[in-house]
Amino acid sequence: MKLYLSIIIFAISLSVSAQQATNFGLFYLNNMQHNPAAVGTNNNDIKMFANFRYQYFTVTDKPYRTLSAAVEAKVLKAKNNKHYFGVGGSFINDASGDGRYGVNLITVPIAYHLYFNDYNSLALGVAPGLYQRSIQPGAFTWQNQWTGIDFNTAIPGEDGINRVVDRFNLDAGLFFKHQTSVSNKFYIGASVNHILEQDLGFFAEDKLERRYVGQFGLSHRFELTRFGISPNVYAMIQGEHRNIIFGSNFDFYLIDPSRRTIFINPNIFSFGVYHRLMEGIILNFQFSFEGFTVAASYDSNINSMIPHSKSVGGFEVAVMYDLIVNKKQKFLY
Repeated sequence: MKLYLSIIIFAISLSVSAQQATNFGLFYLNNMQHNPAAVGTNNNDIKMFANFRYQYFTVTDKPYRTLSAAVEAKVLKAKNNKHYFGVGGSFINDASGDGRYGVNLITVPIAYHLYFNDYNSLALGVAPGLYQRSIQPGAFTWQNQWTGIDFNTAIPGEDGINRVVDRFNLDAGLFFKHQTSVSNKFYIGASVNHILEQDLGFFAEDKLERRYVGQFGLSHRFELTRFGISPNVYAMIQGEHRNIIFGSNFDFYLIDPSRRTIFINPNIFSFGVYHRLMEGIILNFQFSFEGFTVAASYDSNINSMIPHSKSVGGFEVAVMYDLIVNKKQKFLY
């Protein structure tokens, strides 16, 4: 195969995959990953988050692997009101394919949270960062390496592709939250990612299209019971691509929070059922205790366009820790 034919085929595959967002099943645990205005909406002072997703291992020998990590904090709180800034850092690494095609996204979300009263707040956020695409051409085999029996990878291949392309990235969003307690709240957010539509082509122009995201979540504990529900909705539009997920978690409160202080967070066991529109069914389990949350999900593929998946989508695990740093004025009267 000639080099230019290899490049054309490779470029077509990249132009499709490059416009798709990462498919997290536990999307609601890290809202600032999709919307910079959500940074600092955690219940306590500092939140740390990490998750790992392994997807489509029945389709290819080089499955999709996605790793993300984030940290966020509340800073510069006003003395005479509840206004404050939320700041954080987020990292996503997505890798797949024989060419080890990878995407790295590093963002630094910053948001200002304006309180209308004790229960309602609105945040405006931006997230400058770095978007990078990379490939390892050495992982391919080429026509000149064919010996008539197999490929001799010791022979240099037709390596003519740029290996790394990185560009400045910018996201922005709005986030509204209403909260009366840790177990009774809801939020709604909207954001635009990749505002600059930067060119990420390896050898020809290939613009990264803007991504529009909407999100909604609710947490409600029924009075005089240990049972609650937490429905969540995520909707993404990027060019011709759509990713819509909706469903709910069902929460069982094992230990109540302290009534005198908020030093003790509730202990909650939760399981959830979600539907990725036209693509999959997602089941998850999570346990929260003393500010820690551990969660796992399984994404079953129902899309007939990918018959070789055998209905196997992806596995995902996540850990989160939301801790209290400043214990002053944490008593409830």
